[in-house]
Amino acid sequence: MSAGAPVASATRTNQLDLLAPRFRLAVENALAEFNAPLESGDHAIVYETYRSPELQALYYERGRSIIPPAGIVTNAQSNLYSWHGFGLAVDIIHKTREWNAGDAWFRAVADVLMAYGLRWGGEWKMKDLPHFQWGRCKPSPSDRAREILAQGGLPAVWREVNAD
Repeated sequence: MSAGAPVASATRTNQLDLLAPRFRLAVENALAEFNAPLESGDHAIVYETYRSPELQALYYERGRSIIPPAGIVTNAQSNLYSWHGFGLAVDIIHKTREWNAGDAWFRAVADVLMAYGLRWGGEWKMKDLPHFQWGRCKPSPSDRAREILAQGGLPAVWREVNAD
């Protein structure tokens, strides 16, 4: 896939209705709590929700065959190896400074979202500060999660992790 030839299914989405229902509610409530006392320019926003196979493949190539960036963006070659492909992960960034909000800002966001039962990618060995996922999920989807998806679709995975 060429970075210069976008494919419609390789387009980023921030649609919350693509998320598991309980996960979506946790994200919405946590962001409402975090954003309430702030000026609108300092708000946290959902940058990305569900990630298609095509978009995940494009992200995987960034830092490998697509330069820039110089560094690898993700280790998940397929969206079946990222909770984004299951509707159980979001990327949250600063409304105006985007990814450049600083570690302290991301930590403040994380403190609120973790209080709602979410996991934060900022606690991983390979830190992913904007990444949050449903707390009952392991860091990455397992073979069992992919098997459940193949057999029963997203609703079956969501039931398995109590996010339906």
